[in-house]
Amino acid sequence: MGKLFKILGGLVLVLLLLIVAAVIILPMVIDPNDYKDEIVTQVKGQTGRDLTIAGDLKLSVFPWLGIEIGGLELSNAPGFGEQPFAVVKSAAIRVKLMPLLSRRLEVDTVGLDGLALNLAKSKEGVSNWDDLIKEGAPAEGAPAEGKPAAGAGRGLEGFMIGGVDISDARIRWDDQSAGQQYTVDRFFLKSGAIRPGSPVSLELGAQLQSREPELNAEIKLEGEVTLDEAARMLHIKGLELQVDATSPLFQKETMSASLVADVGVALDGQSLAVDGLSITADELKLTGNLQGSNLAAQPAFSGTLNLAELNLREWLGGQGMVVPETADPQVLTRFGAAIELASQDDVTRLNKLAIVLDDSKINGNASLQGGAIGFDLDVDSIDLDRYLPPVREETAAPAPAAPATPTAGSTGTAPAATQAGGDEPLLPVELLRGLNLNGTLKIGQMIIRKLTAREIQVTVKASQGKIDVQQKIGAFYQGSLDGLVNLNVAGKTPVVQIAEQATNIQAGPLLQDLIAKDKFDGRGSFQTKLRTSGNSINAFKRALNGDLSFRFEDGAVKGVNLAQLLREGQAKLKGEKLPADSAPPQTDFSELGGTAVIKQGVLDNQDLLAKSPFLRVTGAGQVNLVTETLDYLIKPVIVSTAAGQGGAGLEQLKGVPIPVKLTGPYASPDYTIDWAQVVTASQKAKLEEKEAELKQRLEEKKQETREKLEDKLKDRLKGLFN
Repeated sequence: MGKLFKILGGLVLVLLLLIVAAVIILPMVIDPNDYKDEIVTQVKGQTGRDLTIAGDLKLSVFPWLGIEIGGLELSNAPGFGEQPFAVVKSAAIRVKLMPLLSRRLEVDTVGLDGLALNLAKSKEGVSNWDDLIKEGAPAEGAPAEGKPAAGAGRGLEGFMIGGVDISDARIRWDDQSAGQQYTVDRFFLKSGAIRPGSPVSLELGAQLQSREPELNAEIKLEGEVTLDEAARMLHIKGLELQVDATSPLFQKETMSASLVADVGVALDGQSLAVDGLSITADELKLTGNLQGSNLAAQPAFSGTLNLAELNLREWLGGQGMVVPETADPQVLTRFGAAIELASQDDVTRLNKLAIVLDDSKINGNASLQGGAIGFDLDVDSIDLDRYLPPVREETAAPAPAAPATPTAGSTGTAPAATQAGGDEPLLPVELLRGLNLNGTLKIGQMIIRKLTAREIQVTVKASQGKIDVQQKIGAFYQGSLDGLVNLNVAGKTPVVQIAEQATNIQAGPLLQDLIAKDKFDGRGSFQTKLRTSGNSINAFKRALNGDLSFRFEDGAVKGVNLAQLLREGQAKLKGEKLPADSAPPQTDFSELGGTAVIKQGVLDNQDLLAKSPFLRVTGAGQVNLVTETLDYLIKPVIVSTAAGQGGAGLEQLKGVPIPVKLTGPYASPDYTIDWAQVVTASQKAKLEEKEAELKQRLEEKKQETREKLEDKLKDRLKGLFN
């Protein structure tokens, strides 16, 4: 037994002597610098690039078998200038020798210092690394993918890396095809010891610079990485990403953003899980969870996202984004959202969507499939006037002189209307042509252009330049309103078709909200079908065609008392004092209706009929929507002169049509009353009345004479028989 121990001891001693000899002799015998030329030649033959090794190659054997390289430079691809493709100041890798005898791999910290990598793409789309990528079949005798070579051993049973230390790296990207340049400077990557089953601390940082757009950003990432071989998952716990950027794009020239999450990634790249996600950028805070599956073939994502309420106006401005100018500067100050996200293939769905926008709440669902957008949204209430651009106060034109009370043949003095603008493009045609929509929007209450509507349902369909918008308003000024708008922008000239029907609308409050003037009152209905084309207000007017009908009841035309106007005109003709009148300046009617046809922007109405307790009014004429003028004749006829109904004092005009001619701009028309025709008609009526009276008297006289003759005849006949 003692002899055996001696033999074993001798073998160990010999082994130690061999190791010591290798440590001492190998570095003396083998100089890695002797192989520089061969390495350069091999690189030239394989890549066509020139490799320069400026520094020395250093070899170590025990206890670490390693090599250190300094001053490497690889030339650029032809056509990309003299700047080198890659430069390395120094690199080192060492493997512990003794653990290799036990089939374990222990690597010291892998170091890389001063890497400078210049990546570029030409205007033709060719990159300066294309020549380094060579596709080909596996070498003859090489094992098939995923299968070990025949006779292969068990390999290494474990491995450990002391860490990775990449420092002072610089990567430059110059894309001449897109005119973009980016630089990643001062890049570093540090990790803790890498051991199977143990977490690894990771720290990464860089400075990103961009010329177009101008941007300078500091990026830092930290986390703890764990490899779960049993579950085939890579976990990054406590991932923290911090970005601090400066750019003229930002209103404050600076922007700070951070991301925190726990991330799990399958080693086969098929699944992803992001838990505890929190993204913060100034006042913006987005939280949630995301899951991804089947990432390599047909990726699918799901999760929840919540955007905490923020002042959207300030945040957009802080990021250098354009904030729309609104009539109310207090809007866009409250914005928040929550959604359930589901995405697979080219379909993305936003379920249980809940949005807070200032005083409005929006709920529903939305989807995106390819370029098609679908939605089903419900808004409780919204005042759109607050979000529209503010109304600019235009310099007021000189007010037209007030028309004098007309006499026979006289006219008012209001000037003709002037056209201001109206030829500016109205529709974003290219944008509308690309719309692909199919959705429904419900609104509890909406204010737009000062009009209030409730119980609204709007259905929108848009595809290939054809847009259909159907709306139903259940409560619109105590009535209802249904309509359909068809817009076709597929051709050269946009075409618009409109069909509207209103029932039991209270016109007074409607006009009060619409134009802030109390001009008309009454409960009524109307129908219209219109068609036009063009892409400006003026073009729409010129091409407008269609028809309409209307009927109002129990209302009034305010601003003019037709009975008082007639009395004043009559008094002037007689040279009498103008009669006093305490009645309000309005003309009441029990019903008002008519129809009209529109051709090339000119409305033609021939059957206007209005009735009041003392008047019947008929009207006919044209309204030119292009020039905004009218040429219209109304004929009121007094049918009652009873006091209290507006007809007192007009007994002489009873039954006489009174022609009133309206001309000029319909915003302030001129009017004339043809009193000569009125007088003629009045005198004719009087003559006809006297003629009828004379005929009546003559008839009565004849009857009286006949009766007297009959009586005399009877008396004589009696005398003959007596």
